[in-house]
Amino acid sequence: MSALKISGYRIFVPDITGSLPFYRDMLGLPVRAVAEDGGFAVLDAGIMLILEPVGDDPGLTQRFTGVSFEVPDIASAYQELRGKGVEFTNGPHKEDWGGTLAHFKDPGGNTLTIVEYPRN
Repeated sequence: MSALKISGYRIFVPDITGSLPFYRDMLGLPVRAVAEDGGFAVLDAGIMLILEPVGDDPGLTQRFTGVSFEVPDIASAYQELRGKGVEFTNGPHKEDWGGTLAHFKDPGGNTLTIVEYPRN
């Protein structure tokens, strides 16, 4: 078997109709597929980002996802996303390991991150 690699990441959302515009329009992720029944949406974020409705378990939303979007200039990305109405829980802040992070919320209350990695 060859080395494993991540091909996709699922994020649970209250509903696809309310969440898809955020990921597509505000974050600018290209849509690859949307189920006609609203059962999922797939966006291209370097890996497939799969939005899936939470169904009967609302505890799957409003949590830290661990998903980080790399940006070359976090100050510019932060200002651009704020200008589009993205709700940040904190501004860019430098981490001990040298990178800079800022966390934001999607319409379902999930926390996502933008990150600028240190330059070598």
